[in-house]
Amino acid sequence: MLLNDARFPREARLLTPKDYKTVFDDAPFRASCPEVLVLARWNDSGDARLGIVVGKKHCRFAHQRNRIKRLCREAFRHHRAELAGLDMVILARKNIALLDNASINATLTTLWERVLKKSRSLRTRSFDSSTDGC
Repeated sequence: MLLNDARFPREARLLTPKDYKTVFDDAPFRASCPEVLVLARWNDSGDARLGIVVGKKHCRFAHQRNRIKRLCREAFRHHRAELAGLDMVILARKNIALLDNASINATLTTLWERVLKKSRSLRTRSFDSSTDGC
């Protein structure tokens, strides 16, 4: 893997409240576990973009919130090519701070695989229905 592939550039982030709102309002792909919820939708840019929400309600201390966000960004960087074309928001839930780093990474990988599976099946269904009229 090239060093540039492992970056988390500005183009790979959801930056504005409008970006987050579009994902929250229209997220056809969802995957969850007790500690994490992943919302996703297709975007127009073709690149994968990520937003992370870790509230004080679920992680009281800043160092816990920072660790979780760092782990989410790291896992996203490793799967960014597979997630191309999706805007995603990760919501941390109760007890996420109790998980160790390996568990968070494994959980996110599993959730992203579920989101990808749902997006592929919906994309092929919508593609099949659009070609029926030809």
